[in-house]
Amino acid sequence: MDLQAHFSDIRAVIAGELDVATESVVAAVAWLTDPVLLEALVKAARRGCRVQLALLDDAINRPSGAKLEQVRAAGGAVFWIPEAERGAGSLHHKFCVIDGAAVITGSYNWTRRAGRADENILVAQGDAALAQGYLAAFERLLEKYALRPAAPALDTRPIMQRLEVLRNLLLLEDFETVATQWPRLEAVRALAPIAAVLERLRVGAWAAALEQIQAVLARGLALAAWQDPALAELRLELLTLEAQIVALSSEQAELERQIEAFAHQQHVAIGEVMAECLHLRWEYWRLRAERSRAEADQTAQAEAEADQAEFQRDREAFEQAPRPATLDADQQQELKRLYREAVMRCHPDRVTEADQAAAQTIFVQVQRAYQQSDLDTLNRLHRHLTEGQPFPDPAQVWTEQDQVRGRISRLRLEVERRLAEIRALRASETYQTLAAQLDWAGYFATVRQRLEQECAALRQKIAESGHGG
Repeated sequence: MDLQAHFSDIRAVIAGELDVATESVVAAVAWLTDPVLLEALVKAARRGCRVQLALLDDAINRPSGAKLEQVRAAGGAVFWIPEAERGAGSLHHKFCVIDGAAVITGSYNWTRRAGRADENILVAQGDAALAQGYLAAFERLLEKYALRPAAPALDTRPIMQRLEVLRNLLLLEDFETVATQWPRLEAVRALAPIAAVLERLRVGAWAAALEQIQAVLARGLALAAWQDPALAELRLELLTLEAQIVALSSEQAELERQIEAFAHQQHVAIGEVMAECLHLRWEYWRLRAERSRAEADQTAQAEAEADQAEFQRDREAFEQAPRPATLDADQQQELKRLYREAVMRCHPDRVTEADQAAAQTIFVQVQRAYQQSDLDTLNRLHRHLTEGQPFPDPAQVWTEQDQVRGRISRLRLEVERRLAEIRALRASETYQTLAAQLDWAGYFATVRQRLEQECAALRQKIAESGHGG
């Protein structure tokens, strides 16, 4: 499973996902006016993807009619949700499911103006439960407005029994018998979790297939068999929030890692000359204040002294902190992959309450290894979490809406907290500086040259004052 949060270039991200669709695109969005996304949907339909769209039936969507007709002409379907229901939140999620496996959801509207706002999306790859949940939500939406007849209830018991047989055969490494059993699930390939299992079995990815089967058995196929629409929507929101928290945790950790790496390189490149420059600034203003007794000069001296003291504290902390490892581009990608997968297995918000304390301990270790670019330690923790599986996924079996609402309320607050922290990191002076520099070494060289020039000028001023420095 791969979860990523996006805060910029969101249109390009969505269009990129649509461009690689090969089988199906299912989307429910209130408004669809973005010409880039409309064209991507038309192209998807023309290359044979089954495109299904649920849109709000109001004037905002009218200008998109020509493109939507092209979607229809290529075999796609457009379902109009009555405008009178806008206030009911029927299209609250603004979601898209691609090839029954990839989910795009978040605050971003598929409109011309959406890119100007402070929005974000979650892209989840390989989360079968989440994908199936959104596909079921799409069907419920159409059934609610009589746009599609209600599907008959699915008896999942034979499917689960077949999966248990396959799991046991895989554990016994009886792959020959597995090959005779898995085709019996082809009749229910439309279920995203089953499709994921079948794809892994088809290519002989036995370990991955076993992991997927165990996940389905743990979660059940409840997403496909829920009877209570209200509870189903709540459980879907819960799954989405859990995925979003993992993605935001990864985004925040990456920002913090970048800031830490930049600060480290900065201290190495200019720390010595910066310390000298700050000392000379203080010395210069000290001499001026002694001579003039002016309040402005005394204030400048105090500020220079405070700057020098703050930098010294930062420098001492830097010298005591462990040095982050230097990784090449491939190692950086591997580090990110291991981190995301590890976090999905040990994030305290994705385990049972009984496991949260233990999960938090490992989560902190994972965070520390990632921030220090410690690939070896992260590999070890990843193996522990994937092979040992100390924290099995919660069963996700809820019987009362109040239970789900309580957990949703807590996770909503956690999401807002994470979003606020990410925005603060992105707005910080350090991140703004590092994000603007493609060549950090060149930037530090320029800064070092400027500081050396300032040091030379300050020495000259101090010497001219009659006080050799």
